[in-house]
Amino acid sequence: MDHDNSPQTVIQKREYQTAILGRLKRNFKRKIHCIAEVDTGLGKRVLTYLLIKEILPTQRVLLLLHSTTSYLETIHYFEKEYGGFKESDFQSFSSRTPTWLRKKIITNSRIVASTPQTFANVFEKIIGDKPKFDTVIINEVDKIVRRQGDSRLLVFPYNTLIPYFIQDAWIVGMTGTLRDSHIFYDRHQDQIKIRDEKITLDRRIPDLEIITMDELLSETDVDKYIKYTQIRKDLVQPSEALRTILQQIDQAIKGLREAILEEQRAENPTLLEMIPISQLALVSGMLEANDTQKYNGLLLTRKYAVSMQVGKYKKFLFRLKKFGIDKQMIYAIPETNAKIKRILKLLNERSESSKTVVLCSYLDTAHLLVEKVREEGFSPYLVTGEVQKKAEVLNAFKSHSTKAILIMTSVGERDIDIPQADLLIVYDVVNTVKTMYQRMKRTRGGTVLTLCYHDTFEEKKVDRLLSEIAKRYPWSSIIK
Repeated sequence: MDHDNSPQTVIQKREYQTAILGRLKRNFKRKIHCIAEVDTGLGKRVLTYLLIKEILPTQRVLLLLHSTTSYLETIHYFEKEYGGFKESDFQSFSSRTPTWLRKKIITNSRIVASTPQTFANVFEKIIGDKPKFDTVIINEVDKIVRRQGDSRLLVFPYNTLIPYFIQDAWIVGMTGTLRDSHIFYDRHQDQIKIRDEKITLDRRIPDLEIITMDELLSETDVDKYIKYTQIRKDLVQPSEALRTILQQIDQAIKGLREAILEEQRAENPTLLEMIPISQLALVSGMLEANDTQKYNGLLLTRKYAVSMQVGKYKKFLFRLKKFGIDKQMIYAIPETNAKIKRILKLLNERSESSKTVVLCSYLDTAHLLVEKVREEGFSPYLVTGEVQKKAEVLNAFKSHSTKAILIMTSVGERDIDIPQADLLIVYDVVNTVKTMYQRMKRTRGGTVLTLCYHDTFEEKKVDRLLSEIAKRYPWSSIIK
């Protein structure tokens, strides 16, 4: 049914949204591919809907949504919040849709929505002339670039879809984070390189124009709608035993790093000349040095020691005897994690109506947090990659009338936004600035506390991370 005339579908466009749509319209007429960098919470989904509705009213449009969560939310908002399209025009399919029906939708529907993998799986099975699209809209377009790779710089299935689409279709990308770099091996120059992802997108999508946040800030009213997030590191005192172990692992890592670099310089002096020494960990998987496996193993063990619960990571420490870490030192680590204690203290200080989100990397940590939070008398909610009914859990958390805590793993939190929470606690961080910024903006403002063990590598890591966030996303981050 066509809902175009229902009163609740009238969308009041903001100045910056009108400006973006104007740019898109001009580029559509000139057949210039375009990417709009629109920060988290500024309405990329609304812009996508208006783009299809107002600029592409008769075009065949393919809408590729990065994840299942994004797919489901977009379909919901299009149909329930924005007014929808004619049923004969708009069709979507998921991995549960029968193959024959997917083929029919791809072939006959004017507007098709799907995740990229699900679309590619059936698109490749269409024998003969494949259906053409006038426009392809890619949600979270920054994620089509491989963080590490060889000559294949785009993730599957975009490495095959993009060359096909650019022959006939106008490509539009939406993203909130287009300020990272990626690493790849250049076979022609026999060199590992680091490059801005915008450059790679520009080379893979010819005739590309990027609408940046800097332009929007200088030319529109977008600053009126940005919700600032206060981000600060929260120092946690580790036990003396754990601090000593982390310092010894650091020394071992530095020694192996020097050995790897020396070996690489001897075999190929130019292979790593573009890569800062501090980023060797990012390219170690692409090297064949003798100590690479040991180096990666130590990096992972160090990560476990600041991210997992004590009982889980201790078994990895017993393998490090040759690096001066003995059993007595390991047994001296307290069984109760200092970060868990800190989180419980923070929760006890919160008001009775508060809502808090905790992000962590590992399932065992998430489950332990649930257990400890429940023991304190609070209401914990858990979202992980294993949770099937995420929407129900999130709705229960959002509607909870007293103090509630939502605990999410890095897999579970993908594409989830929780503006109802005003405090987000990051249990552990990763090196990718873009990933951490996206996680920190889940609550659309408020305060973010980034936990880290004092006087360890983790504190330095958090300092570097927050410094980079301040440089790349200054319009919405207040680093304290």
